[in-house]
Amino acid sequence: MTLTWIAEEYKLDDEEQLIFNEYILNRFAGAKETKAPDTSFLELWDSILYYAGSFGVDKAINDKVCPSRPVRFRSPETLEIKMYQSCAGKIPIIYVRDTADFEQLVTNIAYKGIRPDNISATGASFISGKTTRFIILSAKPYSNVSASELGLPDETEWREKSLLLRRGHECTHYFTKQTYGITNNILHDEIIADFVGMYEAFGSYKAEWFLRFMGIIGGSGNRLIFYTKDLPENVRKAVAGAAETAAYGLESWSQTDSFSAMTEAQRIKYMCKAGLEGMMSLKDK
Repeated sequence: MTLTWIAEEYKLDDEEQLIFNEYILNRFAGAKETKAPDTSFLELWDSILYYAGSFGVDKAINDKVCPSRPVRFRSPETLEIKMYQSCAGKIPIIYVRDTADFEQLVTNIAYKGIRPDNISATGASFISGKTTRFIILSAKPYSNVSASELGLPDETEWREKSLLLRRGHECTHYFTKQTYGITNNILHDEIIADFVGMYEAFGSYKAEWFLRFMGIIGGSGNRLIFYTKDLPENVRKAVAGAAETAAYGLESWSQTDSFSAMTEAQRIKYMCKAGLEGMMSLKDK
């Protein structure tokens, strides 16, 4: 199954096909791996973790991470700071299970205390500056999709799984940035990141869940619009069709012996180089 088939299926005219082809273009094609990144910022986080162990996570965050805009945490006992060994190397992660605490912390750090309109739709934040990098994760239901929509019996457990899914997702973006110097706010990157996150949280990948997260299957999820908002409506539908085929291609691939033999880093590199068209072709194998 090819991109030409998608263009024909959705009856794209010449202009729409050019826009579609540009959007689907694989930004990782030909990308070379970058040199080893600077990790000196981790020394600061080692001291923050030590401080948290001595005085509490909430105090460590307010005193060391956002001293100019401290947060009055509603549920300080649920906060955690950990150094996570991702496939891209160590990365500090702040786990914030209380939704109000998460939104205020992200507002204070990422938006200088000015609450953005879309904060309720935000479930994770990657903070990257000249001297530090870290991730803030919430336990909101992933992509605003409830446990019942996924056929899961326990909403509390789904929130904990959502934390793990977000961790894998954000660390995948970290990996592509560290490895190729590339991170894009487009569907190809999101398919890869959701794949890794879902596999990390559940040990398997379900295309249907990804389609629900995106809103391609109707329900509470609606993330697709964030990655295709500038596209004409017919092109957006074609992109959704390509994503659906690619998702089922990845599900088939995840059940193969060759997939099982790969490390997480190798899987990410494979998906980067395959592009959406390569993922789509996996469905027919």
